[in-house]
Amino acid sequence: MLNLKGIDISMHNNAVDFGKVKAAGVQVVIIKATEGIDYVDPLFNNYYNSIKDSGLNYGFYHFMSERTDPSKQAQDFWNAIKDKKFNVVPCLDIEVNSFDRTRQQISDRCIEFLEEFKNLSGYDCMIYTGGFFGRDNLDDRVKKYPGWIAHYGVSEPMETGFKVIGHQYTETGSVNGINGQVDLNHFSDEVFINKVEQPTKTKELWEVSIHGDEVRELQEELNKQCEAGLKVDGYFGESTLNACITIYPGAKGNLTKLVQKRLINRGYNLNPYGADSDFGDITVKAVKRLQDCFNLVQDGVIGRNTWKALYGLDKGKF
Repeated sequence: MLNLKGIDISMHNNAVDFGKVKAAGVQVVIIKATEGIDYVDPLFNNYYNSIKDSGLNYGFYHFMSERTDPSKQAQDFWNAIKDKKFNVVPCLDIEVNSFDRTRQQISDRCIEFLEEFKNLSGYDCMIYTGGFFGRDNLDDRVKKYPGWIAHYGVSEPMETGFKVIGHQYTETGSVNGINGQVDLNHFSDEVFINKVEQPTKTKELWEVSIHGDEVRELQEELNKQCEAGLKVDGYFGESTLNACITIYPGAKGNLTKLVQKRLINRGYNLNPYGADSDFGDITVKAVKRLQDCFNLVQDGVIGRNTWKALYGLDKGKF
């Protein structure tokens, strides 16, 4: 549950009164430490010296440069923070692609950074990224790490394939103790280092899938069209998946419309036609993008694995 109030800061926030910040109810502060190579945020050490005895939970992030070596960036980040106390998971901030790299190339650079940082520090990082950028530009290797997702103006971030432990919901917030605007976030307690986790077991399909009215509509339509005999309970489990028929480009009808509505709810743009019940070129392109994000064959066909990707939660592949 994302029930911890947090902020993230850099030199752009100027002086910060952490006593007032804490009194305002902020529980987590994440401070920019480094960017690229040979760059430490000018206020990094000032912030650290002011926050370390404040009673706040805090940690640090690195803004990844597209121009410089990822391993060297990881080394610089660790060198900047290794002698400091912190109890929040270190963060890699990746959010731009000015060099028109492929998803694999961007992800390769992230993995190089993450593995080098782990070798140096013993810590895994979390990943800060924008919703659409993370969904479309980072692959499953990166999405094994917990995600801190920027998506503004919504109560919870869009589905990206990450297990979400943080949501940056505005960049124009205000908090007592900071003059001017500041990024506001909600975090789960998994943002803390050495959080004790319960033993995990393989989850059932319905536990890693959405549930509710969208699934009920699908179950009702499968019962109507295919005489599937499903219990209309709103849970996308094995029985519902097994009843899903393969849908090919060119199809028309209510199942196609439900697929389109689900694509839209996952953040895929079907303009100008929207959910029009017609499996045309725009829908095919959206399906292929979804398949690419889940490392599926990009054939535009709604088969078993694509159904699972459509109705899955934001925790990556099944």
